[in-house]
Amino acid sequence: MKMFKLGTLAAALLTTVSAVAAPINVADTNGYDRHTVYSQGPVSRVVITSEFAHNFSADIELRDGARCDNGNLYSNVDSSHVVNVGVQANASNANAATIGVTNAIAEDKLTHNKTLHLSCYDADNTWYNVLVNVPGAPIVNWDITVEPAGEFVNQPYSFGYHSAFRVKSTLNVNNQNKSQSYCYTVANRGLSLGLFHGSDTSNTFHSDVFTQDKVYSNDTAQPVLYQIVQCENAAGKTMAVKVFNLTDPNGIYTYEDQLIVK
Repeated sequence: MKMFKLGTLAAALLTTVSAVAAPINVADTNGYDRHTVYSQGPVSRVVITSEFAHNFSADIELRDGARCDNGNLYSNVDSSHVVNVGVQANASNANAATIGVTNAIAEDKLTHNKTLHLSCYDADNTWYNVLVNVPGAPIVNWDITVEPAGEFVNQPYSFGYHSAFRVKSTLNVNNQNKSQSYCYTVANRGLSLGLFHGSDTSNTFHSDVFTQDKVYSNDTAQPVLYQIVQCENAAGKTMAVKVFNLTDPNGIYTYEDQLIVK
């Protein structure tokens, strides 16, 4: 009889544990935008507030009586756990909370699209797993060559320079986000290449390929062709730096080539 009671008790405990071990999933149906709105569950809205890919922060709007305890970021590329993220309740507003970490996302995960899993409870203490899509930093691939297209000008007591050059550029960008992503030229040392379909800035876009094949005059006798472009979305920025030396009479060569995710 005792054995039967112990067995019954164990079964009841297992049933209770399994009942609380399965939260209700609430999906993010807004893609990888900065704002996510939920029609059900304890959370009504999440707004990503971070601007740099090494960090993550967001504002959480809760329905009456709801709360969130913690969150975890996971990579959508390899399913790995990226970082645990703490939730901070708002002392002056019971329906608001914030979540965030600083300098906690590893370099190899910066361009990974991610999903935030928020552990939350509604007013009836029902457990929910609220999912938030978090874009990785933009993926930028920039192939560019610069060739002499004029004469080499020798200057006494100063550097020589190529009077003209031909730029062949293919800029392939995946912003990983459709409605809040764009690119622009950060610096160009006074020479606009019009890399984004003839402009120094782009409209918002998800992904695109920008090509250029054009000859430019070096009217200001610049020693270098210096270009920095940056693409950004709701959660990060990617900067591409290209510098070409124009002072070698034998040709034009790359002086600096960097891709910085920040």
